[in-house]
Amino acid sequence: MMECYSFEKIAKNYGKKQVLWGVSGKFPPGSTVGLLGLNGAGKTTLLNILGNCDRDFSGSISLRGNAVAYMRSRQPFPEYWQVREVLAFYRRFYKFDIFLAEQLLGEANIPPRSRLSALSDGMRRMVSFICCYCTDAQVYLLDEPLTNLDINLRAEIADLLIGRAMEDKVTVIATHEIKEFENLFTHICILRGGGLSPLADAEDIRAEGMSIEEYYRGKAK
Repeated sequence: MMECYSFEKIAKNYGKKQVLWGVSGKFPPGSTVGLLGLNGAGKTTLLNILGNCDRDFSGSISLRGNAVAYMRSRQPFPEYWQVREVLAFYRRFYKFDIFLAEQLLGEANIPPRSRLSALSDGMRRMVSFICCYCTDAQVYLLDEPLTNLDINLRAEIADLLIGRAMEDKVTVIATHEIKEFENLFTHICILRGGGLSPLADAEDIRAEGMSIEEYYRGKAK
């Protein structure tokens, strides 16, 4: 059984602009954490650091490298690559379920030989999600996973994440689509003013008669 996924005193600045101020968090195994915050609050910056895409920071993180799978907000691969080349990249560097990935591509009607440049924004997002989902990791970081997706692909992602919630993993979802994940979140934290709020238990929030969105609106004021 994996231990809690934790990070401590993460600080990041861009020149003279300080974005993160000693951000710390501890997420338990089996949790699905909603990372909420306004645009510009630093959610993508934090995920880039946790996902090992930004190493220019101070602080410490308990798990790095292949233990973490990260769905970034922007596609990191060349537009001329075919989808199958993206899958081959993941298969080379990670423990990757290529058969499940090909199955999910088929269900989403995304041909493996399609070039990324020929796909819609939503389909490219779906490719990114599939690659993250099919990576055998302990922590999954998803940055706005539902952006530009149609209703069918949104439902497919939600169903897949519900299945993952049964596993001994940690999933962190940075999103504005709070209603879409309302019943999936087990915990909530809010990034604001360069700091991260203490982890709140979603069941405790619901027991107080509030939705996750209502809780967030009250804390974000």
